[in-house]
Amino acid sequence: MLNISLKNECDRLPSLRASTFRSSIRKRVFECGGVKVMQKPILVGGLGLALFLAILGHWQVSVFDLGEWLFWGAIAWGGVMLWQKKQPPQPRDNPKNPLKKADVDQAIATAQTWVNALQQEAPDQDFSNFQQILTDLSQEFQQDHFNIVITGGRGVGKTTLLKQCQDRKLAHCTFQETPPLFTDLAAYDQQAQNQVFAADLVIFLVTGDLMASQWQLLNHWHHARQKILLAFNKQDQYQPEQRELILNQLRHHCQTAIAPSHILPIAAAPQVVKVKKIQADGTTIEHFEQPAPDLDHLHIQLKTLLDNPEIQQQLRWSTIWRTARLTQHNAKAALNQYRRTKALPILEKYQWLAAGTTFANPVAALDLLATAAVTGQMIMDLGAIYHQRLSFGQAQAIATALGKQMIQLGLVELSTQAVGGVLKTNAITYIAGGTIQGVSAAYLTHIAGLSLIQYFQEQLPQTQNEPLNFEKLGHILKTVFEQNQRSQFFGNFVKGTWQRLSPQTTG
Repeated sequence: MLNISLKNECDRLPSLRASTFRSSIRKRVFECGGVKVMQKPILVGGLGLALFLAILGHWQVSVFDLGEWLFWGAIAWGGVMLWQKKQPPQPRDNPKNPLKKADVDQAIATAQTWVNALQQEAPDQDFSNFQQILTDLSQEFQQDHFNIVITGGRGVGKTTLLKQCQDRKLAHCTFQETPPLFTDLAAYDQQAQNQVFAADLVIFLVTGDLMASQWQLLNHWHHARQKILLAFNKQDQYQPEQRELILNQLRHHCQTAIAPSHILPIAAAPQVVKVKKIQADGTTIEHFEQPAPDLDHLHIQLKTLLDNPEIQQQLRWSTIWRTARLTQHNAKAALNQYRRTKALPILEKYQWLAAGTTFANPVAALDLLATAAVTGQMIMDLGAIYHQRLSFGQAQAIATALGKQMIQLGLVELSTQAVGGVLKTNAITYIAGGTIQGVSAAYLTHIAGLSLIQYFQEQLPQTQNEPLNFEKLGHILKTVFEQNQRSQFFGNFVKGTWQRLSPQTTG
């Protein structure tokens, strides 16, 4: 990907042994990774220029300056002329703004775009369920029945409240209970989340002030345009002043997501109370009574919401909007997985080609030219999978931008140091000139490819010739690098690449 050579490394090796090793590698450069170089114009031009400069280097020491001048001059021109436009910032959806019918229609249309792309690119697989969901959504606009979900953690009174609500038989409503949230069972949490997203309204139960995890979940639902009633259950177990304090805390903490009038005190199953009765003769009789459920605030609020035609419409539209967005998400994930399966073999063969070309050219300017050519061609091939049709110049400009970002973020130096550390700790005594450069070039090419795949996955399926957002790509690049550095993958990758470059495997 970049120049990652260690200065004078080759001088520490016997010249005959190193030159023989490099000659063997040069013979394999144009076959490395299975890439048909003659069919790749960037590779032919870039590797050819690198080879020309390598020959020239035997005659004139100033080849270093010439190589760097040619490389950075060409790239600077390409970078100025191409792909330096930034995408305008995308407006964020504000859940406090009422949905319009056009917003819902747009969500359905966007989901349909992803479903169509998925069906076109993977016709041999069955994704008819996505299409069926979108087809059914057209009938949801006329629904006059509402699905209300009761949810919360363990022991907050979900089942009891469900029974009380079902007994009251609120018109045009169906009540359901989710599995408990905040458990160690991922399946429970996923099922509960699915029910919440499919519901028209959610009653979230707590028995005290909010924990951070509860607030994060409520805020997530709020941004998904879910209408939430927060019910402070078992409030009869507190003293009056404590009840008021907790209720005020809940309203304060949730003010950005839930209206104060939607945060309600209830007691679905009040504790029994001891009653003392003084008889006519002065004696006292004690007995226990079960107070009636205190759900008036909740049912009044439910009736107020569901009797309002505008709120009814917003509830209905929000559910359709969420369903469309969820279908889009699932179709997008399926399409990205399908494309990723096709992209990873391409990434792999170019990372090996980068290793070979960099190893064969230990001169800083030359391995920079060669690996930039490899990266540029890889970008074109990956872009084709994701319907990002890139020209020769565009691919070069992107490759340069990635290289500059890696240098600015310090990834080149970190990678080189880490590669050297892995090779030393594994008692590898024979490190030929260019080995560390080759391994690092392969690794950084791998990181660049993964970053591009992740970036392309966020684009619309049929988008072509959109300017790259280099700032966003830089953030992805840094994240991908950090994630891979911390994983076992890095050590395995370094050892595997070294074995490919070692004399024993070159024949």
